[in-house]
Amino acid sequence: MNQVKEKRSLIVLLVLFLGYTSVYVDKYTIGISLVSVSQDLGFDPSQKGLILSAFFLGYTIFQIPMGYLNNKIGARPVLGISIIIVGLFLAIFGFGYSLLFLVVVRFLSGSFGHAGYPPSISNYISLHIPLSKRGFAQSAMLASSGFAAFIGPLLIAPLLLSLGWRNTYYFMGIFVILIGLLILAVVPKSSSAELKNQKEKIKIPFTELLKDSQVWILLLSSLFINAANYGLTSWLASYLNEARGLAISQVSYISSLAGICILIAGILGGYFISRFFEGGEKIVIFIFCLLGAFSVYGVYLFDQLALSVICLCLCNIFLIMAFTTLMGLPHKLFKQSHIATKYAAINSGGVLGGFFAPMIIGDLVDATNSYQSAFLFLAMTLLISGIIVLAIKKRPVEIN
Repeated sequence: MNQVKEKRSLIVLLVLFLGYTSVYVDKYTIGISLVSVSQDLGFDPSQKGLILSAFFLGYTIFQIPMGYLNNKIGARPVLGISIIIVGLFLAIFGFGYSLLFLVVVRFLSGSFGHAGYPPSISNYISLHIPLSKRGFAQSAMLASSGFAAFIGPLLIAPLLLSLGWRNTYYFMGIFVILIGLLILAVVPKSSSAELKNQKEKIKIPFTELLKDSQVWILLLSSLFINAANYGLTSWLASYLNEARGLAISQVSYISSLAGICILIAGILGGYFISRFFEGGEKIVIFIFCLLGAFSVYGVYLFDQLALSVICLCLCNIFLIMAFTTLMGLPHKLFKQSHIATKYAAINSGGVLGGFFAPMIIGDLVDATNSYQSAFLFLAMTLLISGIIVLAIKKRPVEIN
């Protein structure tokens, strides 16, 4: 009986992994597809930046409401409907004909699709996965980020070249909608007792959240490191195509190579830090951010493509190692009953970085007609993130 239950749990986790992969493929490949979209519709860098940033604005605004909805109706409906909405707006994106249309579509996709999935995953794992296996389940879900960054460009580039960007988005939309329907079919419903338990979890007064300086330090550090992360992810394809003169197929291979680095760093980063640098996390984050700042500027600085790609790979490794260490700090700084709320606040700050960065980079490239200012901006955001986290003061964590 236990074997049957475990097998069903693995199937559910596999389907949820597919859903998470769909979410990240949409995030990571928009930068590649915008190369074709902007050529077709005549968008300049500032306009591309608006499309990229609109997504993160919606994502930021709706994270907390979606978390509240999760507690009210349970994880399953939010999981399935979120992915269906992501697929629906992918398909609608293919009908794009103007800047305003595409900005609104990306905003709505971030608001009602993407914002609901991550908290629902955490909710489902906390309710349905045994305590001893929750760490593995959560790590597996987060590993979908690296997997999507690897597989996404390899899938999207051939589709763009053979079908065109509109048909590519129609195809992707239908496929993701089917994954959403599969989630609704496979994921079990939460019982009334589980929902009641979820609603009765300890809540932190908003005033206490505002008073905790540690939360603000982590929030600001997360904002700047994610500005670098999403800024680089969003604009890498345009840079390689426009400044380096690479074809979309070549861009996809380089993006996929960077994805492998994200996957490896994401899987090994947590173990590496906990094994060798326990207690020295803020110094580790600062060093990785400093190394990341030098390597991200090296992507632009070196004329030789091979050296530029090496810097890109190193930057992704340093950035993800710093980010995973940073997002592990709430578990070491806050009460167990406070982690969920404070983690959500810190994560919201991080997503806000994804809103500002693509727009700022677009304006910088437009104003200077060069990507040098963009890479200087990315290097500065990484450096600032590392400096901010040095202000963390270690304190004993209470269990309750």
